[in-house]
Amino acid sequence: MPKIIRGEVYYLVRPHVVLTTSYGTPKQEKAHVLLRLEDEAGNVGFGEATPLEKFTGETSHMTELVLREILLPVILGLEGDALSMAHKVMDYTIPGNEAAKAAVDCAMYDLTAKRLGIPLYVLLGGKVRDSVPLNRHISIVDTGTAVKQAQEYIAQGCCSLKMKVGGIVEADIERIKAVRAAVGMDVKIRIDANGGYTYSEAFSLIQGVKDCKLEFYEQLLPADRVGELKALRLATGVPMLIDEGIHSVGDAVHCFSTAAADAVTIKLCKCGGLYPALSIAGIALSMGAKVIVASTYDTQIGCGICLHLAVALANADTGCDLTTYATQSAWAKTSHTMRNMCLYVGDASGCGVYSMKDFPPLEESCMI
Repeated sequence: MPKIIRGEVYYLVRPHVVLTTSYGTPKQEKAHVLLRLEDEAGNVGFGEATPLEKFTGETSHMTELVLREILLPVILGLEGDALSMAHKVMDYTIPGNEAAKAAVDCAMYDLTAKRLGIPLYVLLGGKVRDSVPLNRHISIVDTGTAVKQAQEYIAQGCCSLKMKVGGIVEADIERIKAVRAAVGMDVKIRIDANGGYTYSEAFSLIQGVKDCKLEFYEQLLPADRVGELKALRLATGVPMLIDEGIHSVGDAVHCFSTAAADAVTIKLCKCGGLYPALSIAGIALSMGAKVIVASTYDTQIGCGICLHLAVALANADTGCDLTTYATQSAWAKTSHTMRNMCLYVGDASGCGVYSMKDFPPLEESCMI
């Protein structure tokens, strides 16, 4: 198999739609670290790291440095499809830094799929569906604004909403009830506190919205409160979704074996890429749990890779957070299409992204 002989790291900043959450309001732009790998046969693959500092402690500048100075030197010389070896080498070289490792992992998957001339989802087990519904997000805003945003999304064809909560419980309850009344009972609504509640606050909120038929209650408690989350789930019977609390395969085993959750949000920048993501999804499937694939702030490269993952996972059968294709549809040319707020995966080789604004190396690679 051809070996990886060259790696290039790029730092890209561009405006993005951001959300006010229990973490606060971030800047109206995101910094992305993009990786280009090339093998000795001329095949090229791309990966992305858009880290979430509040989740893993990594920043984009840190990720760029780790890729350039620590991970690339140990990856060069490996065969392009040696994913297991790559993760072994990366984990031995430096602990943590999952966003940087995800960029390497995804670039290797993309390179291999392009070398074989197949869509990325084939390497992930083949697709079980052609499209994924997009889950649109509503910030912690006043009730009137939340209702207006929800109605706009529904008018566009959206059937899945995520409401950020985690502030004042009474205000959160009022906003959730108002949105549910405005969109009707057929639209799926989940809420996400990003760990912003105490146990008593979360219990009060659940009681206050018990008639709203919410799809999931995401990360109501801080990530390290797995025992309390289990107690809350058993006490209320509502479907719990964990995001910040599951970063690794070990986290998934712990959470699902202790009956603390009904679903997991998979973000590649949390777990280190597609290779570990498949194991996490498999553990969830074995426990009858669902998976939400999330790529909230990635460019079309990272988001496209997550789309391939979402169509390949049997238990990722609900709305996923692949919003870049809705919020920045003109920023890239891809094989993927969006209809009625569903994202349909294309059949081009690799991740299916042909070109991207402000990133000429991607377009050049398509000419090789």
